[in-house]
Amino acid sequence: MPTYEQVVVAGGGGVAGNEDGRNVYKALFATNACSDMPQLQAWDDYHLNSVAIESLAGTVNNGFKSQVAAAHVTNIRTGGAWVPASASAGGGDMQDPNGIGTPHRANRLRGTESYLLLGDAADSPPAAGEDRFFQLAFACHDDSGTGTSGHQPVLAVKTFYAGAPPEVSFWYNRGQDDLADTQVNADWVEMTHEDKGTVMPIGIHNAIFVTGPRTLTTALDPVTKPGSGAKWAEGQWIQTAL
Repeated sequence: MPTYEQVVVAGGGGVAGNEDGRNVYKALFATNACSDMPQLQAWDDYHLNSVAIESLAGTVNNGFKSQVAAAHVTNIRTGGAWVPASASAGGGDMQDPNGIGTPHRANRLRGTESYLLLGDAADSPPAAGEDRFFQLAFACHDDSGTGTSGHQPVLAVKTFYAGAPPEVSFWYNRGQDDLADTQVNADWVEMTHEDKGTVMPIGIHNAIFVTGPRTLTTALDPVTKPGSGAKWAEGQWIQTAL
């Protein structure tokens, strides 16, 4: 029987779809430095060459905006209501929720048109062994289609390097998000990933399931469309057993 565990405080939460968070997902650049800032992107499938599905193309009633959003949270937490109203090239600057410190980035994701730079204005590209943290949120609009078709985007990290490529791995937090850089309550688990153009069946630790509020460890609750406007999925879960 499939079983699942929740990604705690994973940028849906039913709080305008933009819950405060920090230690949620991360990319580890384990070996070799990046020469430029990595990009978190979203695509139709593992070929990474089209953005036609509804989750990325949007709907009439939402102005054809991507329904997949991400924020860079290595330096500071998101604060509430962090999803930007519109997309930008590499993610617009978003101020520290306490009103101090360096602004960080958030964006709606759609291929190379609008991606998220995994670094803020004052950051250097990741060195070998460095983590970059990010938050995700997924929207459903009143005119969104039903079912999973058109709602299975693929996330990708594009790296830039001189010499040997960085080795990238992806992790989610099954513990608590303490909103601080100490991560004293975090419990990081590595996710399975695949290379561009190499198909791999969805398996353990390989997919983020976007769910409704009544999801259990053994059953996924679907996201219910709103009567009007948009809502952000209440939960994000990872499959832990087939």
